[in-house]
Amino acid sequence: MTSHSAQVSRSRPFYADHAAAYDLLITDPVEPWVDAVHDVLVRTGRHAASVLDAGCGTGRHAAALAAKGHHVDLVDAAGTLLDQAAKRCPEARRCQADLCSLDVGPAYQAVTCRGVLNDMTTDVERDAS
Repeated sequence: MTSHSAQVSRSRPFYADHAAAYDLLITDPVEPWVDAVHDVLVRTGRHAASVLDAGCGTGRHAAALAAKGHHVDLVDAAGTLLDQAAKRCPEARRCQADLCSLDVGPAYQAVTCRGVLNDMTTDVERDAS
């Protein structure tokens, strides 16, 4: 299945056009979310988990998880955002892809997806649910 956003453009043009300003516009602290994810991983015995950040954006959350000792890989449909994430997380594998048709290959102990689910369906599809 390919998402509506990918059918329109694989590059997610809004994010691609504003990638340089993304971190200036999205300023919510990553720590509460990252701490919560890290706590769940540690509590379940995954102290250095293999994590896929699906819809990684500029990599703020991925970098914070990596700083806590997790091995994070990056996926985003917007290449410009993915480039920024790769600079933040140079050890991470990266993949430009539509999340609805993603084949992750290797197994991950966790998949994180924050703030991108709205891009995977249209307004009409959401209203019909």
